[in-house]
Amino acid sequence: MKNVALTVSGKRYEIKLEDEFADFVNTDLQKSGVNLNTDNKPDKLLKAYLRLAKQATSYEDEIELLIETLEGL
Repeated sequence: MKNVALTVSGKRYEIKLEDEFADFVNTDLQKSGVNLNTDNKPDKLLKAYLRLAKQATSYEDEIELLIETLEGL
C-alpha cells in the first residue's frame, strides 16, 4: 500500500491505495496539473476529474463499438 497525498485550499488529504493504483493516481494527477507537494485550488481537481470522466466515456464508447462489431460476426 502507498499513500497518495495532496493539499487543496490549505488542507492536506492522504489516502492509502494499492501500489499500482497509487502510482497511476499520482501520475494522472501530475499530468492534470495537480501539484502533489504544494497547495492546489479546487478547480485543478475538478479539471483532473473531468479529464478522467472524458477518458472513461471514450472507453465506454469503444467497448460498445467492439461489442457491436463482435455481434455482427
